[in-house]
Amino acid sequence: MLPRRHEEIIEVPPYKFNIIDNTNVEDGRITTRNFKIGAKYVDCVNVSVQYDAHNRLVSATIPTLMYDEDCSFTQKLDRGEGTKVIIKTLLNYVHKKIPEVTLFEFQDASSIECGIQEEKDRKSKRKKGTHAHPIALYYFSLVFNGITWYEKHFHAYKKKGHDAYRAFVKKWLTTEEMKPDFAEFRAKANPSEELVDELRTYYNHSKTYGEFFTSIPTNDRCRLVRSWIYGFMNKEMQDVFTNDGWIIDVTKMDESPEWSLASIKQGGLRRTLRKRSNKFHTQKSTYYCPKRHVNTLLVCYDMGAEMD
Repeated sequence: MLPRRHEEIIEVPPYKFNIIDNTNVEDGRITTRNFKIGAKYVDCVNVSVQYDAHNRLVSATIPTLMYDEDCSFTQKLDRGEGTKVIIKTLLNYVHKKIPEVTLFEFQDASSIECGIQEEKDRKSKRKKGTHAHPIALYYFSLVFNGITWYEKHFHAYKKKGHDAYRAFVKKWLTTEEMKPDFAEFRAKANPSEELVDELRTYYNHSKTYGEFFTSIPTNDRCRLVRSWIYGFMNKEMQDVFTNDGWIIDVTKMDESPEWSLASIKQGGLRRTLRKRSNKFHTQKSTYYCPKRHVNTLLVCYDMGAEMD
């Protein structure tokens, strides 16, 4: 039997999306229901709902999360706010059509393009979809914010071991015992020789990993961490973090995260850094996910397929 197909235009100013609902039916029962949202580019976010042989809900997953400016009809989709809008629009739509669907499982494969000025100048010469230096946004966000992008904007949580993961991240970023001397850090991170002296300066002027990372000036973060952050964080987080098995609860996705580095901005971290030296300070924004800077090409890729 051919899938039942329904299309609906949804407006969320300034955006307008098309949602396609395909329902697969076999022997009179629903086996799967697939929802996708987009515009000229039709499949920007995709939700798959699975049923068992007794028409009982089994799962709802998000197999596709990708970015294209043509995901909206009326206005080019913004990489920051626009990506949040399109994801939340589809999840709310699915929940409205199938109220028992409240939990959506996904893999966090988000990445950011990380480049310096010379690479920014060459950006226009690269074909669409290619990146200078894509790095894992989840690790980049953890070290500079204490939370991932999906935790911040969707109150996402790990399906298994979330409390242990959050406790470890908080301890790792804020306690002196978790930060070894520079020699041991250098052996773990293995930064290139040309970065060592600069990193040592920031590292030795900090007491915790949180102080170290947030003391690096915004425009230097890409250049100083991109070559080693993935391997380093894989080692540090290997027992508590995986990028699969994440959950978004549609009924709670607008809630604020429980803890982040920004949540202690009135505490000792920022005051200590300012007292120690005017050079070593953290920025005022509550969440660091840069898009474009004058001296740095750093574009947030908030959707999973952009890792390719």
